[in-house]
Amino acid sequence: MKRNMLKIAAILMTVSLLAACGNKANDSGALEDNIVKLEERIATLEADNAELSEENAALKAEIETLKGETPDGPADTPADTPIEEEEEELPVFGAEEDGTMVQVSTVVVKTDEPLINKMTMMANELSDKFFEGLEMEAEEIRTIDGKEILVVDLKEGSGAVGEKSWVYDYFQGSTGGLVTETALTETFLQREYGGRWIEGVLFTLDGESIEFDHVPNLKDVILR
Repeated sequence: MKRNMLKIAAILMTVSLLAACGNKANDSGALEDNIVKLEERIATLEADNAELSEENAALKAEIETLKGETPDGPADTPADTPIEEEEEELPVFGAEEDGTMVQVSTVVVKTDEPLINKMTMMANELSDKFFEGLEMEAEEIRTIDGKEILVVDLKEGSGAVGEKSWVYDYFQGSTGGLVTETALTETFLQREYGGRWIEGVLFTLDGESIEFDHVPNLKDVILR
C-alpha cells in the first residue's frame, strides 16, 4: 500500500514537471495528452489501492478466525462452558434371610469426589432403602494398623414406642443379625469396585463398640 502511495506522489511530481516543461515549450496539446494519461494512471492505482485494502481486511478476518481454533479443530465451545465431570454408579446392598447379598439401590457420585463424601451418600441411601430410615453417619476415614478404615456410627435414637431400633429390630435373632451385617459391610466395602477405596470398615453404636451376640462381626474392623 505504501508503494502505491509513493507511485501516486511520483506521478503528481511528474505532472508538475511536465506542466512546467510544456509552458516553456508552448506545447499545450502534448501536455494535455500527458495529463490525461497520468490521471488515468492515477485512477488505476487508486483502484488497485482499494482492492488491496479489501484483501488486507479479508486477511485480517481470516487470521482472527484461525486464532479462534484449537489444535484439534474449531473452538466452537465457549471458554466459560464448564467441563462435564465424570460420574460413576455405586451399588447399595441389602440381603436375603439366608445372608445372600442383593442390590437394593444405587448412588451416582462424581469419580473424583472425596471418599468420605461417597460414604455419606451411600449411608443415606442404605438407611432410606433398607433400614427404614434409621440413621447412620460415615464419620471419618481413620488409619488403623496402617490401613484406611471407615468409621460408621449407627444412631440408636430415642427408642420410643413405634420407632425402629438398631438393637431391637436389626441386632436380634441369627437371621436378622446376618442380614444386618451383610447389608452394612457389603455396601461400604464395595468389594467389586476397582478404584481407590477404603481397606476396611468399623461400626459403632452411638459412639460405642457394638457388643451383641447376633452381630458378632460388627464389634471389630472388617477388612475388604
